[in-house]
Formats: sequence, structure tokens, C-alpha cells
Amino acid sequence: SAAALFSLLISAPPLGVCAHIMSVASKKIEEKYQKLLKDIQRRPENRTCSDCDSRGNQYVVLPLNIFVCTTCSGIHREMQHRIKGVNMSTFSTDEIKALEKGGNSVGKATWMARWNATDGTPPAEGEVEKLRKHIKDKYEHKRWYSDTPAAAPQPPVQPVSAGQPAAFAAAPAPPPSAAPPAA
Repeated sequence: SAAALFSLLISAPPLGVCAHIMSVASKKIEEKYQKLLKDIQRRPENRTCSDCDSRGNQYVVLPLNIFVCTTCSGIHREMQHRIKGVNMSTFSTDEIKALEKGGNSVGKATWMARWNATDGTPPAEGEVEKLRKHIKDKYEHKRWYSDTPAAAPQPPVQPVSAGQPAAFAAAPAPPPSAAPPAA
């Protein structure tokens, strides 16, 4: 009835309030994912450029899910790869999830799987022409690529005594010659 519809309209919160609540919730989710992106960027394997080992990893190559420096991001743009700046772009949740599964160690394990000492070392950041050739060899020509990537390096694991946290693991017993004198 008209009276029921009128009472429903009066009791419902104004549309602006609902939009504000949704905006606040959306902003919180965006902040959470932006923090996760920064955490992924700070991982040891992602602190340097995936292509030249420069310390400036401010860009992401989205199709490859790797972090690169300004110089290498420009070369990837030339190759029509989609690039986003970590601090200048908004990343979708799917892009951040892909980065969480990817990153530079996974990229190197895939794209540099057949790299060996005879191939030399990757060019330095300032060697733009050598970098361009290296990046094209790496991603366009798949020179060192493998469908079955080498295992990504894992951080070393500290041994722990059974059932004890590492901080409380038993110290080794002193040698018998170092035993205290009998009382």
C-alpha cells in the first residue's frame, strides 16, 4: 500500500549515507591491498630490478609480474608490456594477487632458467643498448626461458629441536673436559 511504501522510504537511511559507508569500506580495502603491494615490493627478491639488479624497483611489468627500475620499465614499454608505477597507480586485487604469486624470483626461475656462467652477467642499469638487447633476448626470443622453471631460491631454514621454538632450542652440551669441578 502507499502508506507502507511511505514508511519504508522514511525509515531507510538517505542514499548519501549508504554511498558514504560504501566509499569508506572501499577505501579501507584499497588501503589494505596497497599495503600488501608495498609488502610484496619489500621482499628481498623484489628489492632490485628483475632485469639489471638496480635498486630502484618502482615499476611493475604486469604481464610478467616482476618489479623493474625506471630504465628497464621504459624498455618494457617499448615492447608494449603493460607497466604500472607502484606509487603512482591503482592496482586491482587480481593484479596484486598475481604479484604475490609471482615476483622477481619466480620471474627469474622461469625466464632465466637456462642461464649459465658462459652467458656472462646481465648488463648494468646505465648500459641501455645492452639492456634492450638482453631484455628482448629474455622475453621476446625466450633465450633462457623454460616451461618447467628452475626452483625459485628459498630463504635458509634454521634447524629447530623437536617441539621447541628456535629461540628456545637447546644449546649443545659442553665438552666433558669443561665440566665444573666436583664439590
